[in-house]
Amino acid sequence: MRTNTQITTLRKPDGSLTRDTKETLRHMLNTSLRNELEDNNHHKQVTDTAARLPNTSDDREFTKEEIRKVIEGRNNKKAPGEDGITAEIYKLTFNIFPKSIRALYNGCLKTEFSGRDGRRRKLYRL
Repeated sequence: MRTNTQITTLRKPDGSLTRDTKETLRHMLNTSLRNELEDNNHHKQVTDTAARLPNTSDDREFTKEEIRKVIEGRNNKKAPGEDGITAEIYKLTFNIFPKSIRALYNGCLKTEFSGRDGRRRKLYRL
């Protein structure tokens, strides 16, 4: 019989692991949100570039269902990417914060993060 193992931990900068899902999500949010006071020139340039809206009137925002379909289609058995975030964590995070995840993806779309070769393909890579 096969069991589903849910990974709920991430390695923190000090080498320790998060204890539970709540701490994992808190760590993800704390490390993902940067302090603007700590921005160096590179960060300021990226922020300024991202603040300029692209001249693409044909893009429509991602729907919650589009994002759900992509995230739920991720393979739980694949290794996490460079960020260390597994498919299970993406799925759990979306179930808890669907509005925030949708805002994140649509923010990427508005700031040209999606690139030229198809936003649904790029959405999967996020």
